[in-house]
Amino acid sequence: MERMLIRAASLLADPEAGTISQPGAVLVEDGVVRAVGESALREEQELECLDLGDAVLMPGLVNAHQHGRGLSQLLLGYPDDHLEPWIARRHARGAPDPYALTRLAAANMLRNGVTATVHANYSYGSGDYAAEARAALRAYIDAGLRVTFCVGAMNRGFMTYPGQDEAGLLAGLPDIARARLSAPRKNPYAGDAAATIALMRELQAEFGSHPLVTLAYGPSGPQWVSDTLMAALAADALDRGLGLHLHLLESPAQKAVAANLYPEGCARHLKQLGALGPHVVLAHCVHVTPEDIALIADSAAVIVHNPGSNLRLANGRAPVADMLDAGVAVALGTDNCALLDDEDLFAELHLADGLMRLSGIAQIGADRARRLLSMLTVNGGRACLSSVVTGRIEPGGQADLIAVSTRRLLGAWCDSDTSLLEALAFRARGEDVMLTMVGGKVCQRDGQLTALAIDLLDEAAAETAHKHRRAFGPGAAETAEALATALARLNRYRSV
Repeated sequence: MERMLIRAASLLADPEAGTISQPGAVLVEDGVVRAVGESALREEQELECLDLGDAVLMPGLVNAHQHGRGLSQLLLGYPDDHLEPWIARRHARGAPDPYALTRLAAANMLRNGVTATVHANYSYGSGDYAAEARAALRAYIDAGLRVTFCVGAMNRGFMTYPGQDEAGLLAGLPDIARARLSAPRKNPYAGDAAATIALMRELQAEFGSHPLVTLAYGPSGPQWVSDTLMAALAADALDRGLGLHLHLLESPAQKAVAANLYPEGCARHLKQLGALGPHVVLAHCVHVTPEDIALIADSAAVIVHNPGSNLRLANGRAPVADMLDAGVAVALGTDNCALLDDEDLFAELHLADGLMRLSGIAQIGADRARRLLSMLTVNGGRACLSSVVTGRIEPGGQADLIAVSTRRLLGAWCDSDTSLLEALAFRARGEDVMLTMVGGKVCQRDGQLTALAIDLLDEAAAETAHKHRRAFGPGAAETAEALATALARLNRYRSV
């Protein structure tokens, strides 16, 4: 039996309650929290003690929407652009090693205080999506990061969205681009509903019992997934007790397409397909309507806000204040496209806070701080669709926690009217996280990973990035650029 007492100056056990107690103490036994606060201190003399000094213990952060892209999209050769042209430029590149990139992403999240993440659907186009999925899952396990892995699915919208003039777009492309894009292509994911469900069963058999892994379905989004496929995955998710994680109304182009495809409203359409409920997580939601928000709130689905990505890919500003007012649980994700091109979830929280205040939010002080920190923890736990991740430090729960140094947060000059809760919510950075623990295992201490060498991870990711730069073949680069330009024109995006 492994037992450890973790001590610090302060403890924020439940960010939703917003109460910070002193001193902070958590008793961990075999990876599980056995006692918190005074009851933990009673056994201090019998245990190994990890004293973190002037720090606050709090639940680990949850990155509720990302894709395991450990290298910046800029470093991989995709400059910031509108979403659709940005995706199109992937036609110029080969498939990288998902294990190397995902392991680096996991390591960077652990360094910034993330103890659990949601890996949303994504395919690198290698032609073997099942192998890609297995490689990514192994990467999270090897890194020691808790993951909800969403098995991707997509069967339309590979070049243009449904209802858009794909034939006209192709006709306007150079000959080599038209020939490449008109050639038959294999679905980059598992395939139809039967194939996707079969892959889910295989992954459940291989990884379903691992303590770090939760499996869910990740249909890309309504414009990328037919009603038949969405309904089939939603039905199997309900039957098997699985979650459903999808993108919704991310870009202006998707908003325009959805207005034609789903005149009754996107959220209502998802509800009709059985794809809305407490087991559903909706990422982005930049262009949801008030009616969408009301239905999402009634269904108890979770929304994941991705503020940096939404700005960098010119998607817009999500109406997060309206979501919160309606009672929606809003979590936070980096989308591997954070504003500062890192995995600092605290920094993304500050961006989200600033954007929300543009909506006229007058709330200040502890209530605002409590709401923000809940997005990083408790609401993130809900987005993980797993009873294991609660976003709280509580007896019987997994010991997924972090220690945040208060040295820079408060400083010698901090006004006594500024609470530690406010300093955490409004000033914390990833660099302030001095300890990251997942399941009772210390994964990061004072900025250093305990089981991974970051320089070796960087080297492996760099090697696969160099291979990734190799084009798919003659005309690949020209095709990608021509398609990106045509999609920008089709979706009426301005070029500067």
